[in-house]
Amino acid sequence: MEIECRFFATFRAAVGEKSVVLDVSEGITVGELLATLQSEYEALDGALVDDEIPPQVSVMQNGRDVTHLDGTETMLEDGDRLSVFPPVAGGSNPEDNPESERNHSGAEPERNGLGTGPRETVGYGVERRERSYRGISTRLAQKYLTGLGGEPVDADRDRPETGRNAGTIVGDGWRATLSSDTVEIGRSLELTEVTVAFEGDPERLDELVSAFSRKAMRAGG
Repeated sequence: MEIECRFFATFRAAVGEKSVVLDVSEGITVGELLATLQSEYEALDGALVDDEIPPQVSVMQNGRDVTHLDGTETMLEDGDRLSVFPPVAGGSNPEDNPESERNHSGAEPERNGLGTGPRETVGYGVERRERSYRGISTRLAQKYLTGLGGEPVDADRDRPETGRNAGTIVGDGWRATLSSDTVEIGRSLELTEVTVAFEGDPERLDELVSAFSRKAMRAGG
């Protein structure tokens, strides 16, 4: 049977292609396929799976994160698509760079004039920023993020806005997870509020969040 494997960011560079189609035996699991990829691509050796999938590495079967299925024991079927993307960024240990820690710690707000929000360092060289935008839809937010170089990897992106996770968009060095809800404005008006959790290299996020916020502000009036 055939399985399409799609790679993102540094994994794509390691493989040298955006996607490959593997002819594998029936009954193969996600863990076994990842092990096969590691054996075929030297640059992936040890990066995808050991006993489990490493933290921060995301693997999706037909748009669903396998951690919400059976993990490495998830069974694959003919025609499945497996999307594999790495930690959103690398970088150095903040403790080795005090200046970087001061510039990108959770204590510092945005200063780009496009709103403020928390900044949280979640790993070496990886930062998380969460922003909320009113008056735009998740579909429009996805369109903007795709236009900024991202690719959708989560099947939830096509669901109606229900307040749940509404999709994940991944770009080179960043990841954006969308959710939405409705908020009351006054007594009779409701607006959609889209929350975007950006994760990635701090310098890359400076550019991304600023560009996305400008688009969202124009759309939301």
